[in-house]
Amino acid sequence: MIRQNERENAMIYLYQMLVKAEAKIEDILGDDGLLSDDFSGVIDNVLENIRNYRTLLDQQLIDWTFERLGFIEQAILLLALAEQKVLDTPKSVIIDEAIILSKKFSDEDSYKLVNATLDKVIQ
Repeated sequence: MIRQNERENAMIYLYQMLVKAEAKIEDILGDDGLLSDDFSGVIDNVLENIRNYRTLLDQQLIDWTFERLGFIEQAILLLALAEQKVLDTPKSVIIDEAIILSKKFSDEDSYKLVNATLDKVIQ
């Protein structure tokens, strides 16, 4: 499966998890291999570190808080942080892919906030 598709599926799961806290990955994505072990690990990392990631993002969002963001933006940012941590994907790739997801699933200008936030947060 193409990494971009896996990333999108992972973002969809995280979105659903944020909307409905008790969501199970199998219920959302099914059990037919929509995520590789790599992106399953990324999701696990988000679930294990979500409080730390929220705190980190809150520190970088000027005049804004993580909780005020839409669930799509939250999912994209969490996914990006975990992907960098788990898969060591280059910063430029993570930001580019997050922008693509933002433009596809979010409001017209949300990609600007995602871009600026990730540029500050990702090493």
